[in-house]
Amino acid sequence: MQNKSTTRRQFLADALKLAGATAVTGMLPESILRAQSIPAATVTGTLQDVKHVVILMQENRSFDHYLGTLRSTRGFGDPRPVVISSGYPVWRQPWLLSYAFPFNPSSPAGVANGDTYYGDLDHSWSGTHSAWNNGRYDNWADAKTSGTMYYFTQNDIPFYYALASAFTVCDGYHCSMLGPTDPNRLYLWTGCCGNVPGYAPYTTNTMTGTGWTTMPERLNAAGVTWKFYQDKGNGLDSGHGYGEYNGSSKDLWWNGNYGDNVILNFRQYQNLGANDPLAPALNGTQIDPSGGGTEYDTRLFSQLQADVANDTLPQVSWIAAPYAYCEHPSWAASGGEWYVSNVLNALTSNPKVWASTVLLVMYDENDGLFDHVPPAVPSSAYAGTGQSTVSTAAEFVGSSGAASDGSASGDVPIGLGPRVPMFVISPWSKGGKVNSQVFDHTSVIRFLEARFGLQETNITPWRRTVCGDLTSAFDFTNPDQTIPAIPSPASNMNPNGSTVIIPPATTTAVPAQTVGRNAACRLPYEFFVQGKVNRSGKTLALTMTNTGTAGVHLQAWVDGTSTIPRQYTIGAGANACTNLADALALNSAGGYDYSVYGPNGFLQTLRGSIGASGNTGSPAEVSLCYDVQNGNVQITLDNTAGSSATTFQLVDNAYGMNAAQSVSVPAGATRAVTWYGDAGWYDASIRDANDPNFLRRVAGCVQAQSGALLTDPAIGNTNGKFVPVLSSQGASYGTLRFDYVVPPWRHSPKNWVGIYARGAQPTKGGYKSWAYLPKSTGSLLFSSTANSSLAPGQYDAWFLFDDGYTPLAGPVAIGI
Repeated sequence: MQNKSTTRRQFLADALKLAGATAVTGMLPESILRAQSIPAATVTGTLQDVKHVVILMQENRSFDHYLGTLRSTRGFGDPRPVVISSGYPVWRQPWLLSYAFPFNPSSPAGVANGDTYYGDLDHSWSGTHSAWNNGRYDNWADAKTSGTMYYFTQNDIPFYYALASAFTVCDGYHCSMLGPTDPNRLYLWTGCCGNVPGYAPYTTNTMTGTGWTTMPERLNAAGVTWKFYQDKGNGLDSGHGYGEYNGSSKDLWWNGNYGDNVILNFRQYQNLGANDPLAPALNGTQIDPSGGGTEYDTRLFSQLQADVANDTLPQVSWIAAPYAYCEHPSWAASGGEWYVSNVLNALTSNPKVWASTVLLVMYDENDGLFDHVPPAVPSSAYAGTGQSTVSTAAEFVGSSGAASDGSASGDVPIGLGPRVPMFVISPWSKGGKVNSQVFDHTSVIRFLEARFGLQETNITPWRRTVCGDLTSAFDFTNPDQTIPAIPSPASNMNPNGSTVIIPPATTTAVPAQTVGRNAACRLPYEFFVQGKVNRSGKTLALTMTNTGTAGVHLQAWVDGTSTIPRQYTIGAGANACTNLADALALNSAGGYDYSVYGPNGFLQTLRGSIGASGNTGSPAEVSLCYDVQNGNVQITLDNTAGSSATTFQLVDNAYGMNAAQSVSVPAGATRAVTWYGDAGWYDASIRDANDPNFLRRVAGCVQAQSGALLTDPAIGNTNGKFVPVLSSQGASYGTLRFDYVVPPWRHSPKNWVGIYARGAQPTKGGYKSWAYLPKSTGSLLFSSTANSSLAPGQYDAWFLFDDGYTPLAGPVAIGI
């Protein structure tokens, strides 16, 4: 999409006055209050109670950019982010010869960030793939400039934070493609981007010759009513869009649809008669046929309001906003808040209609704005980047531009793309819940499939496996009836703003995330990962099993290296292959350090060394079993390969539900330990007392069948229990060992342990010896890397931050 010029018409000063929100009253906006107050029309207690689905796709914002500080979501307080090639967590992005952290910019004097017209960034196919960097996720700032790292807070976009607090927000929703606007929008309306027989994938915003089957045609075939709500601007343009702004004047800022109804580019939607079955795609207001329009004209919502009032809202509706309200940078975020608030006002104006309506608000793509969660992508058979139990057909673009399956040289994955916000607003999704299932734009189509009994054949098998159908975001049997009083200040657009260049990143730390814990949606995931060292083959045998009702995608990273992450997709169901096995290489010294990441905060780290000969190192292994009745984990400590007893040491990293334990397991035996979860959440480190190289970290969430479903309390350290910890064992220099844990917001590969004289404070040059503690969780035999030996005596050990002298933990008294 094109940018507007830097001169603007005046905005209305009170951007949300029709939403009923003022900074003086501090009340929840009227539109949200009304939507919360109307109970669900429960007839069957199932999905069939939904009579109307309204879909509003806005433009170009990433999840972290908008909601990274929203409490309870997997944002800047994520306790288990990936560690990129630099050895730092993903938030610290390399930039030129330095680095960039997420930052909240200082807006022009007297202008709120949410009202500031920050410019857009590169969001092309090539630019987004460059940031993705073959899955390494370490090239955001260099590909997009450090401006990619800027984000908003509740003070900047208060309406959206109030909306998330009142309804359900999805923190696992991704755009469909690592690319720009129009191809992502094609996924919303057609389930693909042209990667179907007879066509080729679109990777730019230039579309010609499109003609494959679209969702409105599927709805017609199923007898489902539908309509577009948009403004016609000055009528169809040469590209068959309604009033897409072309950068030549101020016209079509405040009316038209910015060309966001992309199906008008399809040949079957051109030259339609008034009674054509596809004519509802051309429906819309026309508040100014000359294309000029006026600021904040509520006639934009007149057709929607009339259909709601007359109870003639169709079963499926799509809404496309004018340029000024679609949130595409450099338009301000609060223009979108005004628009969404008015849509919600219209839908709730007839309680009977709203009682059976779902409103879905999402964003087509992330612009060039950073998000920290690497998306699922299919594995490439040609590049050997993983495995999939389901077909990856048509999920790649080949060197010729045709759709491919990843089996040929030059094949590039289409998506998923970065996370974008998704608000699920309905009488069945109240209460400020968080849903962490993986979704993309095709999930909206699959929700329509589930409700109306139709089938969209354009969606690939891989995408159907990885992405859900949104039904987990709703509670149809026992919908929440509460009406929390959440304050939200007004959002006021600056009347005379101009486009602002995003300033360079200046912060040097991960932003704080608002603490708090919300209700969580029940998810269909249940899967297991287990590793076992193959000493003769010098590999780590990785076994992945999916016992849940939804497919799952996992990624295996070699922490702190430039190794391309491996991608694994595992199907679900009676007719699917639900097991995968892979052999991961050990390094030349017999070492390995893999971290397997999955949805909803899943992490399993497998670290150790068997030496170059393959004959040294711990024989221990670890496996898990879920106690779904109580939300606990059974950890099996396996010493069946050992020739002598092994002492396993277990530590609760983040939840404080379990005391540290030492469990001796005889040779050839196993022992089971019950590890208590916090509403299902667990994060444990398992070490071998005799091998500091050995570590198994297991973390995630058991979907308990009883008790409250709650978000992760380690997010943002809400529970105050995920803190740096340092402990020691060994009474001689040769046996001195340190075990440590550090949360990601304090993790650095240059964290270190300094040994000082007993009673001394950590100061520059005052240490007796030191060594790096580079991992988030780990152990170190001090003599293996220390800069100097220690004479017998009494010392204090300090855990210190990032090559500096700020204590993370300590002092720990040691005697040599």
